[in-house]
Amino acid sequence: MAKAKPKTSSKLCVRCNRLLPLGDFYPNREWRSQMFRDAWCKDCVVDYCDDVDTLKEYCYDNNRKWDDAYWDRAIKKASYVLSGNQEYSDPSISSTRKEMLFNKAAVKQFFTLMNLTNVYCYTENIKNSGAEGYAPPKPVEEEAGPSMTYNKKWRGNFTAEQIEALEDIYSQYEEDFVLDNVNIRDYARKVAKASLNADIAEDRMRRGEISASEYKEAQKIFDDLSKSSNFAACRRKPGESSGLGSLGEIIQRLELSGALQMEGVTFPEDDIDRIIADFRHTLVAAGADGLLN
Repeated sequence: MAKAKPKTSSKLCVRCNRLLPLGDFYPNREWRSQMFRDAWCKDCVVDYCDDVDTLKEYCYDNNRKWDDAYWDRAIKKASYVLSGNQEYSDPSISSTRKEMLFNKAAVKQFFTLMNLTNVYCYTENIKNSGAEGYAPPKPVEEEAGPSMTYNKKWRGNFTAEQIEALEDIYSQYEEDFVLDNVNIRDYARKVAKASLNADIAEDRMRRGEISASEYKEAQKIFDDLSKSSNFAACRRKPGESSGLGSLGEIIQRLELSGALQMEGVTFPEDDIDRIIADFRHTLVAAGADGLLN
């Protein structure tokens, strides 16, 4: 009697509820009840796992032992792989995009390590259908920053510290320049805000919150505004340029008058001067004083 042909090997994905061929599931040794495959299909795994927490949840729900050592090795391999990635190495890339690329690469390397026969280990996380499953750690709540309120004078939302900084910058402009009409005063406030934004961007860049290109853009805005014709039209106030010394005085005179009014400079007689005088005397004595002309 001929043997019955085996039925097509397939199983149900417990996450998307699709009946799929066994080849659409990652191998999972020792999990006999799931036909030695994951409970999730490959599509669900790839779509869901994008960082360390989602990866831990996947391992728990699919009876895979989590080991931090695997993840540490995956991070090292991902760093090596990404060292040749042009997008990841681009200094203008945002920190959010860079983190996403790194997490994707690390997850991919983790799966490569996990499926090696000498690394992977089965563990019975799911004992019954009523298991609560893996609960990722709750994110640490960040402390609320200083409150921001709208300021009519500065036309925007700022903290009290930022308003104080803006007032300090503007007061310096008032000391150095003649802000004698509404338009110039408004423009000076705009330059002050750009200066504050550039300082904030520099601090955020040093803390790794924004890219160098984002800081450079904020600095460029300040530079362009401070060098524009609107601000250049502001005349400097007469008087000493405190803190700048003689160079500041020279620059100030140039800005005010367009020329330097400097007294003649004389130097004490030295050996060279005496040699020249003797030479002149010799020429006159020899009757060759015409050569002096």
